[in-house]
Order: sequence, then structure tokens, then C-alpha cells
Amino acid sequence: MKVNARTRLQYRIQSGVFLLLFVALLAVLAWLTERYQLSFDMSANARNSLSQESARLVAGIEKPLQVTLFVSPINDSKPLLESLFERYQSLQPNISFDSLNPDLHPDLLRKHDIRYDGEVLLEYQGRSEKVSQVTEASVSSAIQRLLRQGERWLVFLEGHGERHPYREANHDYSLLATQLAGKGYRIENLNLTQTSDVPQNTDVLILASPKVPLLPGEIEILRAYIEDGGNLLWLADPEQAIDGLDLLADQLAIEFLPGIIVDPNSQLMGLNRIDFALVGEYPRHPVTQNLNSLSLFPQAQALEFHGEDSWQQQVFLHSDSRSWNETGELSGEIFNGDHDDENQGPLKIGLTLARSQQNDEGEAYDQRVAVVGDADFLSNRYLGNGSNLEIGVNLLNWLSHDDQLIAISPRPAPDTRLEFSPPEQIAIAVFFLILLPLGLLGSGLRIWLRRRKR
Repeated sequence: MKVNARTRLQYRIQSGVFLLLFVALLAVLAWLTERYQLSFDMSANARNSLSQESARLVAGIEKPLQVTLFVSPINDSKPLLESLFERYQSLQPNISFDSLNPDLHPDLLRKHDIRYDGEVLLEYQGRSEKVSQVTEASVSSAIQRLLRQGERWLVFLEGHGERHPYREANHDYSLLATQLAGKGYRIENLNLTQTSDVPQNTDVLILASPKVPLLPGEIEILRAYIEDGGNLLWLADPEQAIDGLDLLADQLAIEFLPGIIVDPNSQLMGLNRIDFALVGEYPRHPVTQNLNSLSLFPQAQALEFHGEDSWQQQVFLHSDSRSWNETGELSGEIFNGDHDDENQGPLKIGLTLARSQQNDEGEAYDQRVAVVGDADFLSNRYLGNGSNLEIGVNLLNWLSHDDQLIAISPRPAPDTRLEFSPPEQIAIAVFFLILLPLGLLGSGLRIWLRRRKR
């Protein structure tokens, strides 16, 4: 083919048109990728994507959800944490996400009680949730608690010197009530002398160490509430007025051991008294499954359970093996075993009871009861110690049936480990440790001998 000026012009026009079309195609593709995000997770078990449960959860968010991650630049987990919340944000435009350096925002740390590097604050319609151990399961559970439909009513019994949810004395529960109100709970007081029964909308009835004995009629109302399937949290200090409550303890098959739990470990932690029980190891239970710090129980008493046939019992708090229930005077030198009714630890401090019940419509549900041998650990004075607050919130979530909000099992990554059978391991060891060095040595000797003969 003969090339002349005309054909050269045609080639140039074709090349220019092709270049323009190519640039236009790139521009269209860039616009499409900006407007429509499309990604593929090629990792094993799709572990770099949110689960179907989380995807369905965030699809139901109808109002703005603010997520604030407090993570320092030197935190090695910072990229992983940010990528996790970017996945949530990519699925739901109502989610706003900010990553803040906690060193630059001390005012927010104080306002929201942020304690750990990498802690997350979620805020939705005036309610908030904090997540310390950040995983997809914990974040999705927190989101679902914020989206929870319907009110949860926590009713505190009053009129007998109990801990009060609205008073600010050291032994009262105003700080706990503030935290619970921020998580969507409604809190009310109940005086049984002014009513004939516990209100039907009560999700959890809280009995916080009454100092004055309850009247026989009040005891019967409590027993009827338990018999009818009501959920109960009993915080029982050693100095509570047990008169009448022994009938309630018999109904729950609970026995309070005499004395106060003495824990020598408290002195190792810098405390000047040994009647503080320190708990650092927790049994497997929904209430304590994510705890990673100590909790403090001042002047606690031990519990025993004797109703294996009527309730399903689980221990979620127990003292150290070095502890015991001291029944003598807490002065001078104190020894374990100097009284016959003292027991060696570990001793049960908190346990939960559950049994199957049916409502008026014939639907089955679990009745739940929790008994803790201490009421001080949730008081204004001690609530900020270790995991005390987390235990209180988790316990009330469990009692109000909010512990099963979402269950997301971690997806294993089978492509991150290389496993060999014993024969293969032996073969690899022989090759790299024996044959390969000998081969290199022989090759070197052969080259040396050839050069020497020249």
C-alpha cells in the first residue's frame, strides 16, 4: 500500500479519534466508580467483608448514626479498625464515621468516659454505646442495642433503705442510672405498700439490699412475681435485712454463707484492707465474655445454690482460690479456718438462674434471675473501678433478654497457615538442613578443584 499525504492525514485523524474516545471512556469509568462502588472480596471465607447479619442490620438504620473512633496514630490496629467502620459506612449512608486522635481531644474523653486507645463511641437519637473490644460482632451488637424497638423498664424496689437510682450519695446508684438511661432504659421506683403487685411492663425488678425488713405482704408480692415468671436482680449485701427475704431465698434455692469474703490479693494491689474481693478471672457467661480487667467487690458475701432440679444455674463471678469467708472479727491478725463455718475459695459471688416459662399466648420464654452477694460494686463510689460498670450493664442486658442481640462467629482464615504432615516436615528438614548444604559444599569443592588444575 502506497503511503502518501492523504493516508497520513487519515491515520492521524483515526489516531486522534481513538485517543479522544479512549480518554472519554476513562472519564466515564472514573465517574461510574465515583458514583457506584463495586468491590469483590476474594479472601477465604470473605473475612474482609461484613457478614449477612451485619448487612441486614445496618440496612434498617433510618436516622443518622455517628461513629467516633478514638485511636492514636501509633496504634498498630488503626488501619484495621478504620477499614472495619468504612465497610459499615459503605453499606449505609446514614452512618457517619470519624477517626480522632485521643491525645488531641481530652474534652471528649472526659465527656464520654473514654478509657482505652481504640475505643469506639456510637451515638443514635440521643442514646450512646461504647465498644472497647472492637470486633464486627461487638459493634453490630452495640448498633442493634441502639436500634432496639420498645422500652426496657428497670424497676427499683424502694421504701426499705435500698440503694436509690436518683440520689447522689456514695452508696446510691445515680451514676449507674445515668449510664442505663443513655442506653435506652427507663428507670422507675416501686413502693409495694402502694400497689398490690409489680407492674406488668416491668422487664427487670431490682432488689438492692434493703436495710429494713419487708412486710409479709410485700414478700408475698415478690414471691408471686417470681412464680409468674418475672426477671429479678437481687443485690445482697451482708448487712441486708434478711427477715422475710429468707422465704425468697428458699424459693430461688439460694443460701447466703455467713461472714464476709476476705481476699489477700487486695493488699497486693495496694489496698489497705482485705475485705475487698478482687475478680480477675471470669467463668464463661454472656455477662462476662468480653471482660479483660479486674472488678472490685467491697465486703461481699458468698452464695450457694441448692436447686439443680428447678433452675439452670451459672456462676459468672467467683473469688480467688486464696480467699475465704471470714466469720470472725476483721481486726488484728486474720487466719483462714479459725472458725468452723469458714470455707476456702474460690467462692461464688454472682450467679444467674434461668428456667423455661410460657406467657399468656402459650409462647415459651426464659425467666432469668441474677443474685450478687454485693451491692456496693455498682454504687457511685465504686462503679468506676475496673469492669464494675461493664458487669452491671451486661447483667441488666442479660436479664432483659438483650444478650442475644446478634451472634456473629469469627470467620477463620484457612489461607494464613501452611500445614505439613510429619513425613513432609521430615522431607523438608532433610532437604534444607542436609542435602542442600551438602550440595552447595560439593559444588564449591568441584569449582575449587577445577580452578586449581588450570
